[in-house]
Amino acid sequence: MKVPRPRVRTVYRAVGLAALAPLLLSGLVPVAVAAPEAGDPGGPGSASGHAAGSAGQADSPAPVQILDLTTSGGQATDIAQSGLDDARPNTGSGANGGARPDAGSGANGDARPDAGSGATGDARPGTGSGTGGDAPHGPEASTPSAQGASGSGSGNGASVLPALATGGRVPSVLPAATDPQADAALLTDPLQVDRFLVAGFTWAGGADLPEGVRIYLRVRENGTWSPWYLNEAADSGRDDRETAGTGEFVTGGADAVQASVVGSSLPAGLKLVLVPSQPQGEEVLDSGDVSTTDATPTPVVEEAAAWQPGPGRDEVSGDVGGPAVLSAPELTTASTTSAVSTTTALSESAVPAAVPATVPVSVPAAAPAGTTANGLPVPVTTRAEWGANPSYMSWDPDYEDAGHVVVHHTAGTNNYSAGQSASIVRGIYYYHAVTLDWGDIGYNFLIDKYGTVFEGRSGSVAAPAGEMSVGAHARGVNTGTMGLSMMGDYSSVSPSDAQLNAVGRMAGWFFKRAGIADANGHAGLHVWTTERYQAGSTISMPRILGHRDVGYTTCPGNVGYSKLSAIRSIAQTQIDGGSASSTAPGSVTLRGAILTAWTAAGGERSKMGLPTTSEIASSKGGVYQRFEHGVAYWTRATGAQFVAEPVLSAWGGYWYEKGSMGYPRSGVVSGPGGGFRQSFEGGVAYWRSGGKASFVRGAILTAWTAAGGERSKMGLPTTSEIASSKGGVYQRFEHGVAYWTRATGAQFVAEPVLSAWGGYWYEKGSMGYPRSGVVSGPGGGFRQSFEGGVAYWRSGGKASFVRGAILTAWTAAGGERSKMGLPVGYEVRQADGTVTQTFEKGRISVSPTGTATIG
Repeated sequence: MKVPRPRVRTVYRAVGLAALAPLLLSGLVPVAVAAPEAGDPGGPGSASGHAAGSAGQADSPAPVQILDLTTSGGQATDIAQSGLDDARPNTGSGANGGARPDAGSGANGDARPDAGSGATGDARPGTGSGTGGDAPHGPEASTPSAQGASGSGSGNGASVLPALATGGRVPSVLPAATDPQADAALLTDPLQVDRFLVAGFTWAGGADLPEGVRIYLRVRENGTWSPWYLNEAADSGRDDRETAGTGEFVTGGADAVQASVVGSSLPAGLKLVLVPSQPQGEEVLDSGDVSTTDATPTPVVEEAAAWQPGPGRDEVSGDVGGPAVLSAPELTTASTTSAVSTTTALSESAVPAAVPATVPVSVPAAAPAGTTANGLPVPVTTRAEWGANPSYMSWDPDYEDAGHVVVHHTAGTNNYSAGQSASIVRGIYYYHAVTLDWGDIGYNFLIDKYGTVFEGRSGSVAAPAGEMSVGAHARGVNTGTMGLSMMGDYSSVSPSDAQLNAVGRMAGWFFKRAGIADANGHAGLHVWTTERYQAGSTISMPRILGHRDVGYTTCPGNVGYSKLSAIRSIAQTQIDGGSASSTAPGSVTLRGAILTAWTAAGGERSKMGLPTTSEIASSKGGVYQRFEHGVAYWTRATGAQFVAEPVLSAWGGYWYEKGSMGYPRSGVVSGPGGGFRQSFEGGVAYWRSGGKASFVRGAILTAWTAAGGERSKMGLPTTSEIASSKGGVYQRFEHGVAYWTRATGAQFVAEPVLSAWGGYWYEKGSMGYPRSGVVSGPGGGFRQSFEGGVAYWRSGGKASFVRGAILTAWTAAGGERSKMGLPVGYEVRQADGTVTQTFEKGRISVSPTGTATIG
């Protein structure tokens, strides 16, 4: 345990951060600390483990330091409150901020279908209002076009973006002028710690921070305190798990920290993790293990959100339609909107001295060793060369087809030296693989400000042409992309020319090997997990895009994002004139069953076009071969079959041949009414000309086929299966929705029942799942049974549900054959607890004691 030093009270409260910000920016107040005392880090005679040392010193193995800021129950720890001594107390509202909407509830506690929105702002399904809208089972509404990435245009008017997913992560909206000290709910003292290079925050529970919470960090490097930096919840990570943590924060070797949490609802189990250059074990620090130090006020570097979703977003499933959809407009340096304590925008000339307009670099004396294997355009420092600890690695490489590049930045300060870059990569590796539990580093490659490229994700250097080792750099689109991360924060400063050149050349190398000729083009990008876009959709994106284009993040920073056009130009030059990879597409071989099938389809004149690869081995002893306009697949059981759009994208939602749909068993077959189908081992894809394809399988396929299939009243499927409550699923069709649970089997619901059922929140409400199809009754009536009641209607009329004691009394009186006729409204609860429902020729009331009155 370290011996605590006397506490040194900081003095920034008396003046106020907002008032000091203009002085800081103008240079009238230096962004620096007082001269350190003897024994302080960096001071004369320093002998403690906290000594900062020189920027390029070789560090010994040291433990990862962890500061607990909240308990598992969400209470603040002593160390997290140590800076709040003179902070103003928080005042707030209750946990939910609203009362339960009792008015208008029915017999079983459901809100009346016409009662409007409830306390959470969720409107009745089908109305299209409210922010929740969690019952997308009715006929699909048109989706409003998304707004542009920022208020500033790029000369082409409002941009058009693919529609957003609901139910995914939604960024909180807070004022830009947050003061991490005056507004803090948690604020540590400035704390002296052992030297570290990478920092990050983690918490317990889900990936999202509580609504309205922001986390800030500032660090001391070489005696100078950095600005406050907003630490975003990581919009990255593996697709098979959630990440409850922020992205990594890179330093140039820091020896003191101060953390702030703004917001009324604290995350449980919040920790600050500090990773040294050679991590060895972990050490949890408490208030007795650290000492406070002096700190002067510093400004806030806090980018405006790249974009915010508009209200009323509808669920999106499948391709985002229409022609090529543009990404958010690229921001120019002049329109960069970083906030410094207040909402004052920073221009390049206004950036404080600690954050120069272009990140400074000095060429290292000797470039690190690197490999140029696989036709690499620049030397790449391999994992073995930068010292990846194999014991942290628990995620084997997985190669998949890829055709896009996602550009990132790591965030943090830009004060690292060339000699520290490999150590920073080791720190990021530990933070990703161990702290965030990804099992490996998330980026495929990292590029420092000196232009040195480091191999990240295992297998990235050795990836076959047209494929890439699946990373954890952009959750939802990890598969199908290569992640390139520029080391540093490029919110308000520009990456160096050497850095941009290396990024562009690596992108061009990747595209050239994949046979992609246009680095400035757009192409479909499949979404695997719901983040900014709905899982299963295919969005048109630039071949080279920023992380913010596919996630709720400002990455790669406003200035970094504005450099994407330059990166594309460099990549295009690499494609046009760079040296080709030894495995670049060239001559290919056609043989056997695939050659026979291709020749029979028209060969060079076929819709598939020419082959672009030779055969590639896949699962179950099968092979596939890419063509210009599709892919051929072969197994001994299925023979050779071709798959093209729109089936290829829809099939990708099931992981192609490796997923539940298996291999194709037929080619494309024309169906009635202008439809098409293609059979697979696990189901059948259906679509209409110009539309997207949807798969049907299992019990729903069996029930739909029995009802007439393509000729049925339900029409063709318009979505894939979607998981719902009680282990059930639903699937939309052109004229209704199919529902399945193990208890009820597959049943179809169409109008007018669908709208009436929506008043009870569909399968998630008191009526539950349908238990039967439509049954004809006496007198031209119809009915359909559900778990919680029965719907009745006449041809051309509305459907009404009857349930509970009223259903029992009406059935005893003759039901559909009774003098009462069919129900024509919803049940209504009276003030005395009596429940009444109107019928065609009367009404039935049931008292709280269970007595039924018919009249």
